[in-house]
Amino acid sequence: MNPNRAREQSRTSATVESYLRRANGLMTRLAKEMALPDDAYPPPEAVVAFMRQNASQWKWSTFRQYQASLACRYEIEAERTGNALFMRTAEEIRRLPYGDCVPANAVGQTSSRKRKGIRKADYDLLVANLSNPTRNGYYAKRASLWLMAAVATGLRPREWEHAELDEVTGLLHARNAKATNGRGTGPMRSVPVAPEDMGVVRAHIASVREMLAAGRSFTEIHENCAVAVYRACKALWGNDPTKRYALYSARHQFSANVKAVHSHEEVARLLGHASTRTARTHYAPKRSAWPKYRDRTKPVPAAKPDGT
Repeated sequence: MNPNRAREQSRTSATVESYLRRANGLMTRLAKEMALPDDAYPPPEAVVAFMRQNASQWKWSTFRQYQASLACRYEIEAERTGNALFMRTAEEIRRLPYGDCVPANAVGQTSSRKRKGIRKADYDLLVANLSNPTRNGYYAKRASLWLMAAVATGLRPREWEHAELDEVTGLLHARNAKATNGRGTGPMRSVPVAPEDMGVVRAHIASVREMLAAGRSFTEIHENCAVAVYRACKALWGNDPTKRYALYSARHQFSANVKAVHSHEEVARLLGHASTRTARTHYAPKRSAWPKYRDRTKPVPAAKPDGT
């Protein structure tokens, strides 16, 4: 793995927004540890030391995200202020070694513990809980639509902001959230929607557009729906680490389902990946497919001599 592979890569505005939010959270955390005033940020050298000291507590994937986020923030500050110190700090952060990070197969603390995929029984229970108007708030029902639409189409959460459903062709068109740096199949991608899924996909798109029209940002919508899923999981299963589902779990489940019935190349196309390796390595495996998809691949029993 190359810890500096993001150095020359382009970034979408959504990626930059995510990086800055993460970097500000890390710096706020460090400022609290240093007992700094509320309006003070830790000095650059303290941030670099913080990354070095904590590398052994994070997986490489987490370390890389923190590294990219902080480097992005300092690069932006360097461009804004013209202060060379910020650019030197960004470069120093990018050069930090990752050899001491937690092994990839170790159990993580937060996002790495979220389930890749959703067991069918758990999915049914989770959707029912979120859809119950007497138990949940404004975002819960919308989160249930999100899960159902994502399981049906495999769209990444952020791709729903500009998604459009063509009911004549049966295709869902979306901006590929990972089209930069050769990772995706192109800036746009289209996913076929089964007739039985048209209603829920239509309803989810209408729900997102309604919230956007009300003045909510897509980031706010996404985060609140994610919280609704988290709270529903907590209410249903407590602290069970095997039941940490998230909105992205639905995309993983879509991947598992289509792996049961399609080739590696078709799975990559449906997920918007340029490489077949990404789905094979990072997404829920074929064995996690729901029964109705696994059953499609079972051979038809040969007829007996008597015709039965």
